[in-house]
This record gives sequence, structure tokens and C-alpha cells, in this order.
Amino acid sequence: MTPGGARPSTPDALALNPTMALLRMLLERNGTWALCKVFAAFAVFLTLHLVRIPLVLLVRILAGVIGELDGYTTRQITTPPRGPINHYYDPATTMAGSWEHARVRT
Repeated sequence: MTPGGARPSTPDALALNPTMALLRMLLERNGTWALCKVFAAFAVFLTLHLVRIPLVLLVRILAGVIGELDGYTTRQITTPPRGPINHYYDPATTMAGSWEHARVRT
């Protein structure tokens, strides 16, 4: 301490680590409670970002799965049918290929 009660300033220490110098100034000017609030805000910030990471990964996985399902559905809808659409009615086995000729008359 200097005779006037002020602490000696060390410009070398401020140049080496400006974050520590800023925290020291905050502690000296505003007290311990302000420094605790800064660390609490940083802890909340860090916690939220660490919680966000798995959620972002989950959303990306879901987006990929939904994209694959969309592509599969689109391919199924746009592909023409390979055989007859009505599996219970085969036009080759009926007389003229219509229901009118396939009906039994009494």
C-alpha cells in the first residue's frame, strides 16, 4: 500500500491478464456480492449452453429421420404401381375385363 492508502498499480500485471484485472477492479469498486453475481451469471450461461448441446443434437437427429421418411413417402407416392391396383379383381380372368361380364346371371 502507498502512503495515501491506494494500492500500487502494476501495468505489467494488467497487460498480462486483463480479465483478472477487470475482476479485481470489480471486487474493489463494488464488493464481493457483485463479484458473486458475475460468477453466478457465468455459471447460468455455461449451464444453459451445456444443456443446449444434447437438445440440438436431438433436433438434428429428428430432422434427419423426418427427412428420410419424407423422401421414402415421396418415392412411394410418385412411383407407378407395378401390378394391378385391385388385388381381388384380376382383369385377365374375367370375360371382357369388366364386372358386368363377370356377374353371374340367374
